[in-house]
Amino acid sequence: MRLIERLQEYLSYSNISAYSFEHNLGLSNGYLGKQIRGKGTVGSEILERIKENYTDLSLVWLVTGKGTMLLSPPKQKQDIYTSELNEEQHVYFTSKDEVIALLNKQIAKLEATIADKDKIIALLESQARQLGQSAYKRSR
Repeated sequence: MRLIERLQEYLSYSNISAYSFEHNLGLSNGYLGKQIRGKGTVGSEILERIKENYTDLSLVWLVTGKGTMLLSPPKQKQDIYTSELNEEQHVYFTSKDEVIALLNKQIAKLEATIADKDKIIALLESQARQLGQSAYKRSR
């Protein structure tokens, strides 16, 4: 299951509409739809916004699928941070290799995209040089 599918599961469970989610995070309308269609990725900035706005959602579960979807509610308000940290640390340390592999895959995709764009730029530069040379020859 992809991260975006787990996010949909959380939104459905919490009865949060896509519009409401996008609005709360300051995202454009249709952001989730684009992600679902596989035309983008959820970056670290979006994950930070999710963590700030949806404090009951486990980011480790969201990214890896490991652990539980919801963080355990703390017994006292002052224990919020400690409770979240302990639960997230436990799940993270048991699945850190998977997190690293997911991040490496995302890096590889981005590097491939950059390589493709570099090839396109080189082709366009080559065409521009050829056009410039042929225009120079015609002007003689």
